[in-house]
Amino acid sequence: MKKFIGILAVLFMFCLYGTTAMAADNDTVVALGADLTSEQRATVLNLMGLTESDLSECTVIYTTNEMEHEYLDSYLDPAVIGTKSLSSVKITKAQSGSGVIVTTQNINYCTTGMYRNALMTAGMEDTEVLVVAPTPISGTAGLIGALKAYEVMSSSQVSDTALDTALDELITTGELADSIQGDISSEDVEALMAWLKSKIASGELDTGDEDSVRDVIKEGESNFGITLSEKEIQDIISLLKKLDSLGLNAEYLLEQAQKLYDKYGLDLVENANDAINEAVGNAVTTAAKNFFQNLKDSISNFFKNLF
Repeated sequence: MKKFIGILAVLFMFCLYGTTAMAADNDTVVALGADLTSEQRATVLNLMGLTESDLSECTVIYTTNEMEHEYLDSYLDPAVIGTKSLSSVKITKAQSGSGVIVTTQNINYCTTGMYRNALMTAGMEDTEVLVVAPTPISGTAGLIGALKAYEVMSSSQVSDTALDTALDELITTGELADSIQGDISSEDVEALMAWLKSKIASGELDTGDEDSVRDVIKEGESNFGITLSEKEIQDIISLLKKLDSLGLNAEYLLEQAQKLYDKYGLDLVENANDAINEAVGNAVTTAAKNFFQNLKDSISNFFKNLF
């Protein structure tokens, strides 16, 4: 019940884009909640570091509560989603190779790691993402606005399958972090999910073999000190099947593996290192392979010095 109360505040926010304002270019796209009052709009823009006049230099889109229901009713009770769209997102094009960088203001349920992992699952690349709200709320629907803004920026469409999978990942990770007892943090749950996805990307995990999937999840429970209920295991199995159908590329795997380096060191992600080599070898040119190999070596050497 607590997680649904936490999400209740969430979904006074936004969803897709309803109306687009003309702007100078698409390097910065702002998705404003369609139901913001004038005062709330001023608060949101202030949190973004923008003024009304600054918006003329951005592409502005508006998100609606109807789209929240379209994408989230299959995961949450419609009464939980609510009737207003308030939360807003600013995304900014970043340099190639920067990855996805997420910060939040007044978001108290979805962590930056949850957003980042889910956005990458849906295909976002090299983007700075700021999710804000006029008052503290959960932020689940912020993923929708961020991806719809990214569609405008990149002039490419995020498939419904990718969006559904990203939403599933965000909500599953959040519910796991909320329900698991003990000294388990959201970061531990995020790292578990990243580790499981690295198994898929490397081809080590056959999601069509449920016994094998359960064995890998059990290994993950041991590695990350997490105990899952049967329902939580079933939710993860369902999510992993969706992730497997999307396919995970070398760049994605590298970023996920780096997150595990950051928290857990070298031993736990030895297989992820091997997977990076294999995935890069199959996915990119020789020049790109050398780039990723050098980057991996730099990361490895750095953490070897720490540990």
